[in-house]
Amino acid sequence: MLKIAKGALAVFWLLALVNLLHPFAGPYMTWIAGLMLLVHVLEIALLHRRLQRQAQPWQDRLQVLLFGVLHVRGLSA
Repeated sequence: MLKIAKGALAVFWLLALVNLLHPFAGPYMTWIAGLMLLVHVLEIALLHRRLQRQAQPWQDRLQVLLFGVLHVRGLSA
């Protein structure tokens, strides 16, 4: 189930990028993507110490930036 949710979120980010190049959803898609990006950046800031303890912290930061809490659930404590 987690993979399906991550796949759906990846499709969302792809649509958000396409919307920047060729707007099809008006400003709503841009605002929603910007808000989601802000929330994920805040997650990275709040989870800084936990991400720093991971084997590949930069890769995990990128994954949290893209998938947010969906990736955090799979991290080791």
